[in-house]
Amino acid sequence: MEPEMDPKLEALLHRELKQLPPLKAPSSLAPGVMAILAARSRVPWWQRSWWDWPVAAKTAFVVVALIVAGAFGGGSLILGDGVSEYSLDVAGRLDFSESILGNFTPLLSAFHRLWEELAQPFLIYGAIAAGAVYLMFIGVGTACFRFALKRI
Repeated sequence: MEPEMDPKLEALLHRELKQLPPLKAPSSLAPGVMAILAARSRVPWWQRSWWDWPVAAKTAFVVVALIVAGAFGGGSLILGDGVSEYSLDVAGRLDFSESILGNFTPLLSAFHRLWEELAQPFLIYGAIAAGAVYLMFIGVGTACFRFALKRI
């Protein structure tokens, strides 16, 4: 429930504030602001906000992020099972690993199996849990902030 303002008080405040003389900014304010703006314009693009990046850099970042997410998801998280099966089929046809890494195949398949069964689900569920906890803290912080500023 919003507290109602007294119309007489509002009119009195408005009248008194209108009578105040305008404040003049200090003479050192404009050069300071201009120096800050000049310093911001000299910052390299990769240190600026993502929205200020060039379009090519944004596109490359999104592509790399999708590749990393695809690697963590085994390719099926983003591309679907058909694509990951196709890539396994192509990799099987190339079959250069038998000649070079033939002795390490059982060890590599064991690491691959451990990655698929243990680490990959924990990373995905961990990212989901971290996002949920982040959103929960945002909500609790907002509620506490609103409670702290609540007028009695």
